[in-house]
Amino acid sequence: MSVERILELRERLRAAREGYYNLAPAISDQEYDALKDELSKLAPDDDEVVAVGAPAPQFSVWEKVRHEIPMGSLSKANTEAEFDEWSARAAGAGAETLYITHKIDGSSMELVYKAGKLTRCVTRGDGKVGEDVTANVSKVPSVPKRLPVPVDLTVRGEIVMLKSVFAEKYAAEYANPRNTAAAKVREKKGGGEACRDLEFLAYWMSVPEDLPKTLFFAMKWLSNHGFKVPEGTACGDAGDVKKVFASTTASRDAVPYEIDGMVVTVNNLKVLEEMGDLNMRPRGQIAWKFDAAMGESRVVDVRWQVGPSGRITPVASIEPVDIGGVTVTSVSLHNISLFRELALTRGCRVLVSRRNDVIPYIEKNLDAA
Repeated sequence: MSVERILELRERLRAAREGYYNLAPAISDQEYDALKDELSKLAPDDDEVVAVGAPAPQFSVWEKVRHEIPMGSLSKANTEAEFDEWSARAAGAGAETLYITHKIDGSSMELVYKAGKLTRCVTRGDGKVGEDVTANVSKVPSVPKRLPVPVDLTVRGEIVMLKSVFAEKYAAEYANPRNTAAAKVREKKGGGEACRDLEFLAYWMSVPEDLPKTLFFAMKWLSNHGFKVPEGTACGDAGDVKKVFASTTASRDAVPYEIDGMVVTVNNLKVLEEMGDLNMRPRGQIAWKFDAAMGESRVVDVRWQVGPSGRITPVASIEPVDIGGVTVTSVSLHNISLFRELALTRGCRVLVSRRNDVIPYIEKNLDAA
């Protein structure tokens, strides 16, 4: 075991994780996953392998509050074989049906209702402590302010910005819809009015004792009581899950918000609870990730684009490259720091992706030393 490599991986992952959750991503999701997979093989119990989210910034303007129920994360499967391994364990634990839905690339949020009234909206944070952003999130149109029944309830979901809204209003200034949504949730300027451009999609609730204990019923209950829920959900066995995963992979461009995989959960919530969790990751739930669409090209030139607010953004013109059925000829570099980090020159070879099959992104300068 290379101690030096473990230390290097730990530091790179820590910086990348904190940057991602605090809106300054330094590397791609794919590179992060690869580094984490390497560290998990060298040191399975390392703090960076088991970390959830990231602590709220030290000097946050929002009050830090503790989640009533820890807000964990998900283990992942990158291949069908890894999904098969997980589904076999779930079946062995008594899972008869599985529930599948979109893995939404948004900003995780917890809503707390008392007697049917919205009282608190909290970011994930590190899974134990998040930021109370109620003043902003209560302005999101799809966040119910009062439920039709006077129930005490905790609801969790993702705050997203629809791809159409991002393209129309924010693409010139932000890297992607996910970062835009996360920034607007925590933005003090403007009194949170920009949150009216966001949506909340619920994926979990604390099921009251008198209701059926299945995720399928919970999602129906949420939909019937004023919440929006993800599209493309289904319930069935492992074979059904594979069919839904394949069809969603083929049609994900049509999904109005960003997704980067599918979440598969044991439908019976009693079995799900009995399976327990490992490092705040439920054993009865897994994120089956999509493959990233990438292609190689060459930089033709870099021009400087002025956004509506006067912000100057470097944009790379590249030789046309087909990525996931879309021809990409230009890529926003989002900020000068990224431009410097990539060290681009005319004619250099670059690896280009479409993050979440939407946003062109230069992942790497293949000619950099």
